[in-house]
Amino acid sequence: MDYSDTTVLIPVKDEPAAGKVTKEVLNKLSNCKVVVIYKGDRDSLNINFTNKNLLIMKQRGSGKGVACVQARKNIKTDIMCLIDGDATYDVNDLKKAITMVREGMDMAVGNRFKDIDREAMPQYIEIGNKIITQVQNLLYNLRLTDSQTGLRAMKRYVFDSLDLKEKYFGIETEMNVKAKKAGYKIGEVPIHYYKRVGSSKQMKLIDGVKLLLLDFKFLF
Repeated sequence: MDYSDTTVLIPVKDEPAAGKVTKEVLNKLSNCKVVVIYKGDRDSLNINFTNKNLLIMKQRGSGKGVACVQARKNIKTDIMCLIDGDATYDVNDLKKAITMVREGMDMAVGNRFKDIDREAMPQYIEIGNKIITQVQNLLYNLRLTDSQTGLRAMKRYVFDSLDLKEKYFGIETEMNVKAKKAGYKIGEVPIHYYKRVGSSKQMKLIDGVKLLLLDFKFLF
């Protein structure tokens, strides 16, 4: 299948699996565009190859949300996707999300909770994510299972219209809430979730509390 209508954005910070993930995306999504935006050391990306559809750019400032906003001007295709560069997600699952968007959804998000590997996500992280998700669902009439997933596909005009402001991991919450408030159709697809390559970056308790409080920010 041809994916020339799709750009995949990979935000990374010193991710040793970034090269592996980038190569898999380029190989499995034929003719797609890939934008890698990195914070940290360029050599840590392990991207020792070139491709006419690959753009690598240096991030200014910190945070995943900042990376998404900075990379936006380089996304020209009808569909844009997000996938983390730590090999926790399966590129084949990204295909499912893209298909949902092609078939009419404005945004498709992955659901990691259907089959959880405890090495990839400890139970306390799962519980915290589910609490954050249920609060979002109640406050904004969403119907999500996994609001904090890092695997997403959406129509480019949706991404452009959301006027994203959150600098860090709250970017997922902001996407969900603003898309819902704008009346966009949000779909969910079950995905795999693997143990990350490299040192752990699991959320701490304070991070979970901040994300939970962020659920209330967009009420006003």
